[in-house]
Amino acid sequence: MSMPSEQAMQTLHQLLEQMNICAEQLESITRDEYEAIRSLDAETILQLGDQRILAHQCLEQLEQQCRNLFSETQLSGQVTLSAMIDMYAGIDASEFQALRRNLYERIVKVNRQSQENRMRLHAAYNVSTTILQSLGLSNAEQTYQRRMPG
Repeated sequence: MSMPSEQAMQTLHQLLEQMNICAEQLESITRDEYEAIRSLDAETILQLGDQRILAHQCLEQLEQQCRNLFSETQLSGQVTLSAMIDMYAGIDASEFQALRRNLYERIVKVNRQSQENRMRLHAAYNVSTTILQSLGLSNAEQTYQRRMPG
């Protein structure tokens, strides 16, 4: 197992910072989605969905760059990111670990809030559909046909 170069550790630090920026963007998008759902602003919800896709793509690219960095240092699959930081970051290990933990906590928070927003959006859709149907402005959708005996 070869030790990562100082340049590799600097690159890792930059990648973690960029991933945190993407996570911050996802947090902002999730907050904005919540407000758009509350006000039933379909156009904003769709725009935020597009922004979410771009932020996730950016995060995936950065994650792939981290994997490539690991493979370049011959550590792929052998050492976790946390262990790599502890072993090779030296005096900067606590800063690296704080970045890593912050990123993890952000991603967990965004995931939880996204799931909650998904439930809110589904509930808003159901309420809106029921109101439109009760006013006769929309036909009730049937998911199956009832068979009549006979």
